[in-house]
Amino acid sequence: MMTACAPAKIAAPPNPCTTERAKDASGGKAIVICMRSWNYAHRKRAQEDEPTPWQCEKAGNKAYLNAVPPLSGHQNICDFIACINYASMAGIVTHKEATHYLANARVALAALSLLAKPQATGAKSGGKPEAAPAQDEEE
Repeated sequence: MMTACAPAKIAAPPNPCTTERAKDASGGKAIVICMRSWNYAHRKRAQEDEPTPWQCEKAGNKAYLNAVPPLSGHQNICDFIACINYASMAGIVTHKEATHYLANARVALAALSLLAKPQATGAKSGGKPEAAPAQDEEE
């Protein structure tokens, strides 16, 4: 059965897991996951009764955005930024939409930076030595 949807024009980037740099590939795995979601939804929509190319692309775009990591935790935020940047370059989201998504990521990073960081104390940590509790002297 022929469908009106052309094959997916957007291909997933090379899987960073197959390279030696996989450990250093920030966002690469997340982009691959999002693109797999895009391709799956696009193919699934294309198999339905005579969809238009626009309907197939819209289904893929929605699936891509659903697969983007949540804005919680430093690594997820970095992966979110990578996915949105890729989506903007690939035409999955408009540049205007990407600007709004990246503004949300900026807010999440700012909130993350405001969290209290543990302070090291003691001679071994390079911090100030712990003070001995004051004792009351009675005469």
